[in-house]
Amino acid sequence: MADVGKLTLIVMWDGAAVSGTEIRSTRPMAAQVLRGKTPEQVLRIVPMLFSVCGRAQSAAAKAALHAAQHSAYEIASTERLIAGEAMQEHLWRLLLDWPKLLGLAQQEKLFAGWFALLRKIAAGEIGMDVFLHEFERDGLGMSLAGWSGINSSSALQSWWRESESSVAQVLAKLDELKCDGQCDVGLLPAWSVAEALQACAGKWDANFAARPDWRGVAAETGARTYYADSPLLRDVPSKVLARVLARIMDVVEMASGNAAPRLDVTSPAAGEGIAVVRTARGLLMHHVRLVADKVADYTIVAPTEWNFHPDGAFAQDLRGLQVQDAKRLLQLAQIEALSLDPCVEYEIEVRHA
Repeated sequence: MADVGKLTLIVMWDGAAVSGTEIRSTRPMAAQVLRGKTPEQVLRIVPMLFSVCGRAQSAAAKAALHAAQHSAYEIASTERLIAGEAMQEHLWRLLLDWPKLLGLAQQEKLFAGWFALLRKIAAGEIGMDVFLHEFERDGLGMSLAGWSGINSSSALQSWWRESESSVAQVLAKLDELKCDGQCDVGLLPAWSVAEALQACAGKWDANFAARPDWRGVAAETGARTYYADSPLLRDVPSKVLARVLARIMDVVEMASGNAAPRLDVTSPAAGEGIAVVRTARGLLMHHVRLVADKVADYTIVAPTEWNFHPDGAFAQDLRGLQVQDAKRLLQLAQIEALSLDPCVEYEIEVRHA
């Protein structure tokens, strides 16, 4: 497995407020090693480059390459794989990582059972209805019809304050901690491949992959952006709560079969392919250009580079945050980082300015 690097998230603090942030990344631009390779070699290499969201990365590579070659590609089975992986990632955070950070009981047994169940669903061995029934009972603590009936912010808060479900308890604890940041960056639209093609025209290179921007500024991506038009999500009192709630919404939509397709692909020109995937962490884009059946250019734009851009959501949410306790500041920074969920290992340092 290749070295996937790490993020160091530095928070400068003067004892009263956050004066600035610095984000250091040793995350390699993995796409550079794909240049000069054949499509077959790329498909063997990509799974070794990415330990997180590996199915989505592999699917994006395969789709982009098939588009560039104008060859047929089976999308239905790939959609199942991508959706299954995204649901597994959401549940990992909701049942293991968030409870651990917030001092709640981790749900290891429940997660292990659902992880295995989703693997069978992705393989086409069983239907999604099996998982949906269990998630209604043990995840939401109510039927899908009951969940759909939550149509106001007050009803939503009543659910997470009164429900015994594990995911509701995560939201209740976050609400109790009052952990919202100071600023906000714009939300990256959940682009179709046609929209990505237009928005990113002329930008497909290593610089854009390392520090992507939309209309010249940083933007946030993630499940929150997939449901940005939801009135319920807009009424949630904080961005962190909205990000976590959006993960729950994404699981529900995928489990019920109502979610938008996770993969979109096109070939704008001969030898060129672009794939866009809605992963658990946000929009993933692969762009490839083939010359003489070998990769001339390959660009991968991942969610982490959007959300942990030097002027991105993590940085802007913390800058100017007024807090006088170092322990409280570290907790807020950890909550902020997990809500944006980088796809590599990370550490947080609080430094006195």
